[in-house]
Amino acid sequence: MKRRVLFSSGIKALVLAGLTPLAARAQMIRGRAPQALRSMVVEAVQMPAWSTEGGQRRPLAPGDTVSTAQEVQTDAGAALVLRLPEGSLIRLGEKTRLGVQRLEVGDADGRTAVRSEMTLFDGFFRFATSAVAKAVGQRQINVTLRTATIGIRGTDFWSMTDAAHDAACIFEGRIDLDTRDQGALVLDKPTAFWARFFQQPVQPVGNATPQQLATFLGSTELSPGKGVALTGGRWQVLALGTRDSREALRVAGRLRAAGYPAQSVAQGGGHEVRISGLATREDAQAVLARIAGVEGVNGRVVSSV
Repeated sequence: MKRRVLFSSGIKALVLAGLTPLAARAQMIRGRAPQALRSMVVEAVQMPAWSTEGGQRRPLAPGDTVSTAQEVQTDAGAALVLRLPEGSLIRLGEKTRLGVQRLEVGDADGRTAVRSEMTLFDGFFRFATSAVAKAVGQRQINVTLRTATIGIRGTDFWSMTDAAHDAACIFEGRIDLDTRDQGALVLDKPTAFWARFFQQPVQPVGNATPQQLATFLGSTELSPGKGVALTGGRWQVLALGTRDSREALRVAGRLRAAGYPAQSVAQGGGHEVRISGLATREDAQAVLARIAGVEGVNGRVVSSV
């Protein structure tokens, strides 16, 4: 709430100076551009999910960063939302692995310029650029699937890849496809849909049905009450309370290896293993249910306020 009030106050000040709300917000973001994070930030995560760098894997929590030479991965029933430095969002569905080969952030005439090369190895991917992000940023992002590379400049689209096929669907804007089997293609009309089934003949670009659109959108959405954590989340899983610091560290390590960002914290002469930032009691209960079988866990759900 405090963050929201402060942001609102800043907007009001710029509006009084003669700027529209959209222009005001754009100016605020442009003003921060030189100091902006040079990486993607985890906006929300439906646990469990990880990032990997140099062979080292760590569980993801809201506020964590992802940059060049890292991979992110979600487990079954998980999802992840990443915010790029200029404000666009990347949403990943369950059982998804995304590699970030390059992420560069610079300034272009006062706008935040993002250039990136990514690979979607498996799973579900959605990219969305808001009106504000379009106003304050520039994007030159390529996402490679098994048989195509998607060029992104500022748009809202979905894609996926698995062992059987690649697919992409545009909701708004335009994407350019450099395909292995069909050459250069453009998707620039809402619902335009391309799919390449590897064991079938090439098919032309078509249009997704309403049922397909609902499936595409649902594949990358967070599921409330299913283990969602976000910045400011007020619920925790207290996985263990003990006087044995080494046992607390062992349990925290097992949970982290399973994709849950557990921390061992000294508390009242003992030690607690906590998983924090969960959005609701139901989200915390869902996480507790999933980790109940981890050795050493004897947990309960608590509020952090």
